[in-house]
Amino acid sequence: MKLACAALALGLLAGSATARPITPQIASASVDFAQAETIEVTLSSFAFSPSEIRLHAGRPYVLKLVDPKGGHNFSAPEFFAAARIAPEDAAKIAKGRIALHGGDSATIHLVPGAGSFDLTCTHFGHAALGMRGKIVVEGAS
Repeated sequence: MKLACAALALGLLAGSATARPITPQIASASVDFAQAETIEVTLSSFAFSPSEIRLHAGRPYVLKLVDPKGGHNFSAPEFFAAARIAPEDAAKIAKGRIALHGGDSATIHLVPGAGSFDLTCTHFGHAALGMRGKIVVEGAS
């Protein structure tokens, strides 16, 4: 029983901390987001849809996050640390996450760096209830 409680507590805390501070790198003015592919992610009752996001390093993207009903966040600190963010969107990212409230959406223009990154909602208990995902960025950055 104690072991199960400890495992649950660790699951509740998963994704809430990172080993390094997250300061988004700013994309240069030469990045053209006009033709960027839009990736829409819905944050809903303890799930991300899609739960796995696949991107290519060095290509510009528009990440559109939609939270139709409840309050959630899109927490991917290492992903945001490896990406270059459009200057006008950098302030939307705090501590490696983007907070949304019911009915909110957020749009982030970015150029991702290569790697495999964890995605969670850091609200109490949400990750433990399944609100987890993965961002896979292929190729050299």
